[in-house]
Amino acid sequence: MTGSRTLIGTHVTDHAPCFGDEDFAIADDRWKNGTELVAICEPVLYVCGGCPYRAACIRQVVPAKSLFTGICGGRIWLNGAIIHELPEADSSELPVPVIRKSCGTAAGSRAHRRAVEQQCPRCLPHYRPGPNPLDAEEQAAQQLQLPDAP
Repeated sequence: MTGSRTLIGTHVTDHAPCFGDEDFAIADDRWKNGTELVAICEPVLYVCGGCPYRAACIRQVVPAKSLFTGICGGRIWLNGAIIHELPEADSSELPVPVIRKSCGTAAGSRAHRRAVEQQCPRCLPHYRPGPNPLDAEEQAAQQLQLPDAP
C-alpha cells in the first residue's frame, strides 16, 4: 500500500525538506519489486541524511501499521517493512517498544522486530536481525532462472 504523507492539520514534519514531495511516497505503478523500489528511492534518500525530523516522520506516518511504501525517516519501506536505510539511521528513531508478556525472550525480540519498534532492554540480548524482504525476492528470482542447456 502506498500512502501519502500529507495529513490534515499542522505537523512538525510540515517543515521537513521532503514534505509533499511525491518522490518519497512512490506510486505503485512506478515499480514492480523491492529492488526497483530501492533503485527509485535511493537517489533521494540522501535528503534524510541530516534531517532533524526523521523520528517525527516515523511517528507521523507510522509506516509499519499503515503498510507504507516509500521513504520515511531515513529508511526505504516496502509494505511497512524496512528494506534499506541510511548508514546513520538510528534504531532510537523507531517507536518505543511495547512491553509484552514475551519480553525477555527470543519471541519478545521477534515481536518488537515485527512491529518495527525499538528493542526493550529485556529483549536486547535476544535480538537477531531479521531477514531483509529483498533477499527473498533475489532468491525467488534466482530460482526462476533456468540453467543454460548443454
